[in-house]
Amino acid sequence: MIEIVAIFFTALSLIIFSNFPFSFYAFKNKYAYYNLSYSDSLLLNIIINCNFLLLFSFFKVNLNYLFALIMFSSLTLVAKNYKSYYLLFKQNIYLVIFFTSIFYAMSAHIAQKAYLDWDGLAHWIYKTQVFFQGGEYKNLENVPFNWYPHLGPYLWAFFWKNSYLQHEYLGRIFYIFIFLISIFSLASKLSQKFRQIEKFIIVLSIGYLSTNFYLFGGYQEYLIFFSFFCFSRFMFHFSDNENIYKNSYIPEIALIGVANFLLWTKQEGFFYYIIISIIFLLHGKRNFLQKFLYFFLFLVFVFLFISIKNYYFGGLYFNENVINNELAKNLNFIYLFTKIILISKYMLISFIKYPIWIVIFLSFFILTFKSNFFVKNKFFYTFLFLSLSFVTAIFLQTGESLSYLLPLTLNRLIFAISGFFIFLPVAMLNKLKK
Repeated sequence: MIEIVAIFFTALSLIIFSNFPFSFYAFKNKYAYYNLSYSDSLLLNIIINCNFLLLFSFFKVNLNYLFALIMFSSLTLVAKNYKSYYLLFKQNIYLVIFFTSIFYAMSAHIAQKAYLDWDGLAHWIYKTQVFFQGGEYKNLENVPFNWYPHLGPYLWAFFWKNSYLQHEYLGRIFYIFIFLISIFSLASKLSQKFRQIEKFIIVLSIGYLSTNFYLFGGYQEYLIFFSFFCFSRFMFHFSDNENIYKNSYIPEIALIGVANFLLWTKQEGFFYYIIISIIFLLHGKRNFLQKFLYFFLFLVFVFLFISIKNYYFGGLYFNENVINNELAKNLNFIYLFTKIILISKYMLISFIKYPIWIVIFLSFFILTFKSNFFVKNKFFYTFLFLSLSFVTAIFLQTGESLSYLLPLTLNRLIFAISGFFIFLPVAMLNKLKK
């Protein structure tokens, strides 16, 4: 019984956390012109607050005080606009019940399991413990893989420290929350022609096909999944409503916030940061000044990232040097071809392992040949090409045994990328419903 109460309070704190700084009232009234939904505000708030916590992770700040500050600010907004929130709750009561049930079921599974899997136990938990015990960024110098980005462990520690029982797994429930918020937000993008029960079935199906409980065992892939989801969703939204954002910098603020979140999540986040920035600069329907602003912010955040890594750890490190002897070996065509075949084999296995990819590729096919969806949204194609090319390049440059490495890591990389395309099944179903 006490575990259920603890999960309840964690869930409540996560909901409050995601309702600040933009309130539903603001999006309904002040920002209604921008056609942003309540689910959009939740996603934006999570991104903003995570960037806010990232800033404080470099200083010795009491996590309980930070938590109290965010909770108080959010509850003040909710209390001020309680009538709007009550009406929203009343209108979406079944969706709320559905979300709560799924969230509790998944959280209970994590609570029952309550142990960490390989990567979580090997190094992520050490960073988390540093922050949980009141440490700061500079204290990471003596933990394993200290050069790895730290935002995931900091968020893990933040919700662990501020949970009712202070059990470790309660901090990881944050990963479940952002995953479900992403999936359930798709309901608001489904055509009004779908009945409520149909929306529930669609959301449940997409969520089921995208769930891997193993990755909730301390891995960071759901953070990347969430980042990619937010970037593609807002990129699509801003492209679809480009006229009303013509004189607004909301797209730049939202997308650079997502990109910075991604930068501090995992090692590959540095390269994904470059990729999604290329996506915006190539496909963002913005003028030169607006793209220049984005590019300037892109350079600022990269400079800060590299400077911080250099100051604390002596440089920007990865598991292997980007330039190494393996690249010279790849000049041998037979050797290179053999590696590409092996990588392609495990990439195909990874696509099959996560059935959501089957739905995504089906959506690609239908939207390409049955509609003009990609005429305005070519960035999906560009990201697919760049991200899969990057994943392939990782394994082409490594000196590790591919027969050992590919089965362990490739499927997680492929899964994380799927977050960028989760919206496509919704777009496909909307087209078919017409």
